[in-house]
Amino acid sequence: MYRYYAYSILMIATVVFSAVVPAQTLRERALKTLEKSLQAMADVHRHGGWAMEWSLDEKAVWGEFRPIADDWITVQPPATPTIAGTYLRAGKVLNETRWIDVARNAHTALSRLQSVEGGLPHEGPPDDGPSKRGSFDDGTTTEALAFFLDMWHHTNAAEDRAAVDRIGNFIVVSQMASSGGWPQSFPPPDTYGRYITFNDGNFSNIMSSLKKLATETGDPKYHAAMMRGAECILKLQGGDGEAIWAQQYDPETLEPAWARRFEPPGYTPAESVGVCNTLVALYVETGDQRYVASLGRALDWYDTHKLENGKYARLYEPGTQRPVYGRRDKAEKVYDFANACEGYGWQGDWYPTEAKKAYVAIQAQGGDAYRDEASRKVKHQVNAPAEKVITGICDRLSDEGFWTRNPSSSQLEYYKEQGVSPEVPMVLVRDFNVHVNQLLNYIEGTK
Repeated sequence: MYRYYAYSILMIATVVFSAVVPAQTLRERALKTLEKSLQAMADVHRHGGWAMEWSLDEKAVWGEFRPIADDWITVQPPATPTIAGTYLRAGKVLNETRWIDVARNAHTALSRLQSVEGGLPHEGPPDDGPSKRGSFDDGTTTEALAFFLDMWHHTNAAEDRAAVDRIGNFIVVSQMASSGGWPQSFPPPDTYGRYITFNDGNFSNIMSSLKKLATETGDPKYHAAMMRGAECILKLQGGDGEAIWAQQYDPETLEPAWARRFEPPGYTPAESVGVCNTLVALYVETGDQRYVASLGRALDWYDTHKLENGKYARLYEPGTQRPVYGRRDKAEKVYDFANACEGYGWQGDWYPTEAKKAYVAIQAQGGDAYRDEASRKVKHQVNAPAEKVITGICDRLSDEGFWTRNPSSSQLEYYKEQGVSPEVPMVLVRDFNVHVNQLLNYIEGTK
């Protein structure tokens, strides 16, 4: 009997031990992978920041679509401000000041690169002083703001609050007095960058940023700017049969306008998804039924404008609502998808799913109940990713400490023109941000 119980206890202990050890081992491996990847990315910073991607031998360094100079950094997400935010989080989660120091160096570089008005360019040389103008395109300035807010909350320092307000003031100053909209960049250039821009999430990103600024700083000027932007959204919504929003509008006529040669005027379901989400947020904020009515009209448009293949065109011609496409060689509309230029997302599965859920809930619960519930929602607790996800992330890290891929076709073409044929893998900053944050989620979720 004793031998039986002793054997049983031994078996139970063996099972428990074998269940615990792999989890402990994976946690240790995740921490080692974090250390290696964070150190590798810190070692290749450029003047406090980073490019968008580069080859492992660092001979090929790219911004969004082109090689950049050695003294330039890229601001456009997911480059410098996004990476810096990742380091700031890593420093807090791992209680490592050295990673916070990396984030602080990036903060300094971005501050040097800001325009006189306080905006950030897509990329540039921090050591050369302020850039000529700041850009909202692709979330450039608003992503830097998100990082600056995180740094201020971490330090609670007056100088970090001032850095937040420099970008906040840029958003306020660049708002058009006549319409309440924002140009793509400021001071406005002579090109399409002066138009009221919804493309690439510009308007929605700005509105979200103003909401954060108003809530987290308590400064009423940010709320006032947000409400002027809200009026602009309502004003620019298309009329009957075209009740969504265009990619860009002429600031004087407030009509949909041409941008680049291949971007004719058009109402866009792609960018209107973000606007629909903004309408929900505005309704929760104010209780104004105009936002619900505007959302309902937009949803009706989505329900009646799908293509035969079940997708939406990126652009629908004002006045006719015909799907319209563009050419690269000249500013000319085409109506046949087969004749559209390559390299642009002309069709997609765009639909405001979350906004539709909110709209249905508002109708079912009543506005007050919905707003009360939405206002009480709190951030969900960090959940640890599945172990197989963490294992895969650790497995894919290169010996040098990076997640890599082969050069893109455009990069290969460029180097072919230069008489070079690189075989060296490219480092991906997007993968760095995603994977490091997943590893941090795992570390937090398995404490």
